[in-house]
Amino acid sequence: MVGVPAVWETIRKGIMGKVNASGGLKKSVFMGSMSIKKAGVPGLTQAVDSLVFNQVKQQTGGRLRLTLSGGAALSRETQEFLSLALVTVLQGYGMTESCGMCAILPPEYMSYGPVGVPVPSIEIKLLDHPEAGYLSTNDLPQGEILIRGPSVTKGYFKRDDLNNDKEIFAGDGWFRTGDVGQWNKDGTLSIIDRIKNLVKLQGGEYIALERLESTYKSCDLVANICVHAVPDAKQPMALIYPHESNLRHFLQSANLPNVDSSADLTTLCHNKAVAEAVLKQCNVVGKKAGFKPLEILEAVVLTPEEWTPENELVTAAQKIQRKKIAQKYEKEIKEVYKEAQ
Repeated sequence: MVGVPAVWETIRKGIMGKVNASGGLKKSVFMGSMSIKKAGVPGLTQAVDSLVFNQVKQQTGGRLRLTLSGGAALSRETQEFLSLALVTVLQGYGMTESCGMCAILPPEYMSYGPVGVPVPSIEIKLLDHPEAGYLSTNDLPQGEILIRGPSVTKGYFKRDDLNNDKEIFAGDGWFRTGDVGQWNKDGTLSIIDRIKNLVKLQGGEYIALERLESTYKSCDLVANICVHAVPDAKQPMALIYPHESNLRHFLQSANLPNVDSSADLTTLCHNKAVAEAVLKQCNVVGKKAGFKPLEILEAVVLTPEEWTPENELVTAAQKIQRKKIAQKYEKEIKEVYKEAQ
């Protein structure tokens, strides 16, 4: 089964939504079973698979053996959760210009995060990006991913302006992907972010927006997220389309003052107490992932309108349209940075 990260995030949040709604005892059993399977306890792992997780697996027919995620970064939390509760989730990496896959993670190399090893038709090398500290001399070599091989395009149809651009075609058959990668010790490749999504903050350090988004999106209260930052900010902020059912369930148990969990989504999104609660939950996820202080969100703006291909806020593959989202919510973004000054 193949899908983009948005599919896997939806499945994970759907599972957790049912678990949270099932009551304290069943939730404790489920989370305890997750801990047992994560630890790989002999005998008990097979038992919880049969008694607890079999119900989850039946939702996909019960015969699913492997899944593959591609198209964007998948958070480690979601990959690990589904691999334990449902089925092994592998990652791959490719693009239109490579006519498919550049790298794929074989099951025997299974780990959380890497997109795998180069496929036979592709060569991969990393180009230093010193401004952001991505160097081939780092402990784990990092840099912009360049690809070469018989399946890589030689140029764009009737676009000599692009075909002669050294920022795209680096010469000797090498194509610049614009993605930042890292070689791991086991020879697998990890994707860190996009060059264009690196933002230098007030302190002079860079943050990788897409990497932050893939982690913060694993928060149960988040359906979709766009992390935004400007050079004179100390920390990033985020625009969030909330996961409505999970948000309502959270608000019911949180019992926040002056917050009616049954109110319509627009009212909830405009409530500062709700936004503050979502911010705290997102930052719990960020801190758990080991984010630096400058990668922790300073504020969030909740949007009641779903981001869809129809309103052009995401692509057909569910990738966020960063520029269009920033334009649509320009007023809200300016207010956040004004309050932060």
